[in-house]
Amino acid sequence: MEFDYVVVGAGSAGSAVASRLSEDRGVTVALLDAGERKYIDISKLPAAVLKTIGNRSFDWNFESEPDPSREGVRELWPRGKTLGGSSAINGMIFVRGFPEDYDLWAERGASGWKWSDVLPYFRRMEDSVVEENEFRGLAGPQTVSRLRYVHPLTPKFIATAQAAGIPFSDDLNGREPAGVGYVQGSIRAGRRQSAYAAYIEPNLKRTNLTVLDAVQVQRVEFDGRKATGVAGRRREQDIRVRARRGVVLCAGALGSPHILMRSGIGPEDDLQRCGIPVVVARKAVGRNLMEHPGMHFPIEVTVPTMNREAQAWRAPFHLMRWVLHGNGPVSVPSSQALAFFRSQEDLTRPDLQLQFNCYARTFPKGGSTKSLKLENRNLITMALNLSYPESRGHLELRSANAGTPLAIHPNLLGAESDIRRLVAGMNWVRRILGTQPLASNIVRTLNIPEPRGYDADAEFVRRESHPFFHPAGTCRMGIDAEAVVTPSLAVRGCEALWVADASVFPTQISGNINATAIMIGDRAADLITTSARRT
Repeated sequence: MEFDYVVVGAGSAGSAVASRLSEDRGVTVALLDAGERKYIDISKLPAAVLKTIGNRSFDWNFESEPDPSREGVRELWPRGKTLGGSSAINGMIFVRGFPEDYDLWAERGASGWKWSDVLPYFRRMEDSVVEENEFRGLAGPQTVSRLRYVHPLTPKFIATAQAAGIPFSDDLNGREPAGVGYVQGSIRAGRRQSAYAAYIEPNLKRTNLTVLDAVQVQRVEFDGRKATGVAGRRREQDIRVRARRGVVLCAGALGSPHILMRSGIGPEDDLQRCGIPVVVARKAVGRNLMEHPGMHFPIEVTVPTMNREAQAWRAPFHLMRWVLHGNGPVSVPSSQALAFFRSQEDLTRPDLQLQFNCYARTFPKGGSTKSLKLENRNLITMALNLSYPESRGHLELRSANAGTPLAIHPNLLGAESDIRRLVAGMNWVRRILGTQPLASNIVRTLNIPEPRGYDADAEFVRRESHPFFHPAGTCRMGIDAEAVVTPSLAVRGCEALWVADASVFPTQISGNINATAIMIGDRAADLITTSARRT
């Protein structure tokens, strides 16, 4: 098989790259993914996130190594293993981050990625329910919708956050993204819209676009240092897919560095230990692993929540409501409201995020997914996370075999400053819990301790923190000698090879990262086309 471009990964970025490249009918594009087409796709139901995370039909089910920064805990690191990638199993929260996030990218060497550069692509990619203005778009493939169901406590949470000192934002993706406001979701007519559903499914009739599912890519193949295609396996058969113009890796912050290392691009010692011939020695591949650390605080309340509504005697009613009308409690993102605020008043941008969920689940520990269930009582969750961690983890190659997962070393709380800011965030949560109007609906808190001083709070943070499933940064872009890709997303030291996904983040952004990953893919097509024309 031979095409002009081979795109590896049909997730958030890869779907956008393949769709945009194939708009030029003069080129052929192959989109490869390890996931398989689902004839019955439960992920279309937003509430089914509890049934897809940890389900090996949808999730790679990665597990981390013991984390010494958090008492040696091991845990689940979900990543989507289906067409749509992680956009098919995530919480569907659509936020872009702050303008300052992208301006910092440019300052750190990712020239051409400041806010004014990326805003046109955010607008181009989205079909927003918010009226079109200089910040929002209406004609893009990715639907961005308001809540089709609002729990009675959601407006109370927003009013309480305001009373506690957090200003209101009527559009968290608009002119003022800081503050507290209602969530917007990657949901269309009450159904999850993954990036694959947005960018690829409407264009499957294009004769120049080929989707190959169930492909486990083993490595990129080279002629010298020029990428000429990929080799892998598809349904127990070895396959090779040649690329006349180049290969684009969009396998995510875990998958893309893994493919690079298996292809001979990475830390020289690790490659040699695994018997992989070195194409380009690049020690930064798999380094700079960033995650949003945080905690979930379940709270018992006086009014019915999704924990009650999901029980056997109520769930069929809500499912039928969704089938017939596309609304109700099962039609919404995992969170209904978000708050972005500062751990210290003198900060230039908010560094903490608080999510309000009208349900609570037992969070998996030690990699187990068996506890992903809803208790039969009225629970909500406030989920606090740090937006800009200073801690950095890394990925380590175990084997040249694609079937052997990377070793994930999170080092989630390796920097004391991250613990300090999460403790400040806990104090914000305590303030909100004691503020009206929400305070009158609280029966008890289940996981947040009474204040006993900084040391006790810091110990709690170390024990209870976990990743928020937003890994990024492992193929960092920049202009310095350690950067893995250039600002045009080309792999340094190679030809005709690009990386376009969350792995290229130079620094972490505020909020959930899915919208940014899609934007990178949407923009990558333009950068790749420009580069190909020059050659």
